[in-house]
Amino acid sequence: VLLFEGSITLLVPLQEAVDDEQQRAQFPAVYQRVILSIVGFYVVFGLTCWMAFGPDVQTVLTTSLPNTNLATTVQLAYSVAVLLTFPLQNFPALEIACRGIQSQVRKRTHLAVSRNVTSSVLVCLLGAVAVWTMDDLDKVVSLMGSLLGCPIAFCFPPLIHSRLDPNLSIQRLWANRIVAGLGVVAMVLASAVTLITW
Repeated sequence: VLLFEGSITLLVPLQEAVDDEQQRAQFPAVYQRVILSIVGFYVVFGLTCWMAFGPDVQTVLTTSLPNTNLATTVQLAYSVAVLLTFPLQNFPALEIACRGIQSQVRKRTHLAVSRNVTSSVLVCLLGAVAVWTMDDLDKVVSLMGSLLGCPIAFCFPPLIHSRLDPNLSIQRLWANRIVAGLGVVAMVLASAVTLITW
């Protein structure tokens, strides 16, 4: 689930960031190969851990590995992969933040400094959240899914559809409102259940 949540949110911003039209045309094929490779690795790694440890596998698979050199190498490789993909994960949020900064900063050198400061602050905040919630990753993901996933999946699309098409029938308009309302209910209930069981 985490793979696809991150993947979908990065697809459009990354493709739009490619300046060269020829490279932009190649982007879908490259993206597809990368995602298939990552999915393949996750499936093999997950099945291997599950076959090795059975139902006692931890939420974070690498913590289930024994204290051997091979396990340490796998954990190190995974940590490096997370470290190297972290800028990609932050790309959409950083672009939004920098657009707000860009309107207030006149000189290009100040913009670069502001962008670097914003990026550093964002990384430090996310690092603090990661350290603080390290033992409750499943609950953090659940809370993020309920607070952010429900509105993105159920609330925003029907509301945007209603806003973009002024010629919608009354039935369709009400259907969009009902779906958005159910999304709000799902968000509140899922968030409440997550917080109660924390």
